[in-house]
Amino acid sequence: MKQRSVSRTQQLRQSLNGQPDESAHLQAELAAAYARIAELEAQIAASAQRTNLANERLNALLTISAAFLITHEIDTILQLVVREAVQLFPGTSSALLFLSDQAGLRLRLAASSSGKTGGPTLRPGQGLAGRAFLSPRAMLVTGPELEAALSELSEAQIAQKKKALAFWPPGSALLAPLRIEDARLGALVLYGNHNPHLIHPRDIPFVQALADLTAVAIAEHRQRVRAAALQQDLNQTQSLHAEAQARLNAAQAQLLQSAKLAAVGELAASVAHEINNPLYAARNSLYLVEQDIPPDTQQRHFLTIAQNELGRIARIITRMRDFYRPARDELELTEVNDLLAETIELVQTHLRYGQVTVKVDFCPHLPRLIAHPDQLRQVFLNLMLNACDAMPYGGQLHIATELSCNNNDAGTQYVVISVRDTGVGINPEHMPHLFEPFYTTKPQGTGLGLAISAHIVTQHGGHIQVESTPGAGSTFTVLLPVDRAGEEDDEE
Repeated sequence: MKQRSVSRTQQLRQSLNGQPDESAHLQAELAAAYARIAELEAQIAASAQRTNLANERLNALLTISAAFLITHEIDTILQLVVREAVQLFPGTSSALLFLSDQAGLRLRLAASSSGKTGGPTLRPGQGLAGRAFLSPRAMLVTGPELEAALSELSEAQIAQKKKALAFWPPGSALLAPLRIEDARLGALVLYGNHNPHLIHPRDIPFVQALADLTAVAIAEHRQRVRAAALQQDLNQTQSLHAEAQARLNAAQAQLLQSAKLAAVGELAASVAHEINNPLYAARNSLYLVEQDIPPDTQQRHFLTIAQNELGRIARIITRMRDFYRPARDELELTEVNDLLAETIELVQTHLRYGQVTVKVDFCPHLPRLIAHPDQLRQVFLNLMLNACDAMPYGGQLHIATELSCNNNDAGTQYVVISVRDTGVGINPEHMPHLFEPFYTTKPQGTGLGLAISAHIVTQHGGHIQVESTPGAGSTFTVLLPVDRAGEEDDEE
């Protein structure tokens, strides 16, 4: 176009040289052509400037979109948005981004181009941010409408704005709602400086695009937070369900064991009743024989032995009948170390036959327990015999006692008796059933020894623990609580 204009100028000069009478007219046309050229060049420059600005804004939007894919930190994303907003829109001095609460009743400052956040909140419709929150689309606010919006702020809110903004009061403002469909999430406010004409209405579509992009990021973040909360609730529900299922299984197992123990009790009572009748007859017969034998006869000694043993059988039958209801008056102060030593003496023959050596490690200062010694002897005897059976090719039986405190019971002391063998150990699948009545892995076993032992220990307020490693051996630990009142009486 410029070349054509120059050619036209040359033609006009030639015409002037040839036709002096038309000089003034041609000069006027030349001046008009130059003016038109300048106008077109200005339009081209302005169009190029707008194109470059639009490209910069599109590149900034792409940069922000890429950042959304890289980071999920919502604070970082919001700070990036307000920082880029100031760069994207000439005439903008500061940018503030507000987020609403879950109920949509209050707006808080979540990000600012100055980096300052927090402070007083706004209600929807109050100030520029409140208007932006309720607005359907972005808008430019200037003049009286801007003054009216600023007049609605309290002194604390104005102080907050002065700290966060680079210029106060602004001459204009770009407002954009942050919303996804019908969900209002917050507001983006771009504040101008003293010149209200630096922000142009053509900036509105771009600020709305920036707001929409930001709203998508906020909604995605909130959805991710809700999903994480739902997952946590689901995990907690599953954990509670598993815990409830475990309690249910334990209750069912306890109910089953109680039923088995009830069957054992009924069987014991029945056996005791059946044995008691002929035993009563035998004791009466011995009594009648005793009346006919002179006191100094030699047979009198054997008769006394028979009577004592029949009495012992009678006491055993009584204990069988009352096994699950031990009377308090049958309890007495018991030396656990002495009781263990006596039990070891009882199984000496069995130990020698099985090539089992015994190692003892007794605590010398154990307090005496209020217990039923015969029942505890039965527990210790059963544990020692089981240990011998677990060492068919010989081994070592280690029996130890100590005084310990259980962390679950504040201040409660326990006498701890451990019976450890170096035998074959217990397979993991058998561990949960060890104390169930009638459960046994021995070909000739009854499955009652450990069940009865556990019940005796429970009746004494204690419990039994088991640790076992297949191929390395097992340890049965009996914990019996110390009766402090009984201990004090003993000291007196």
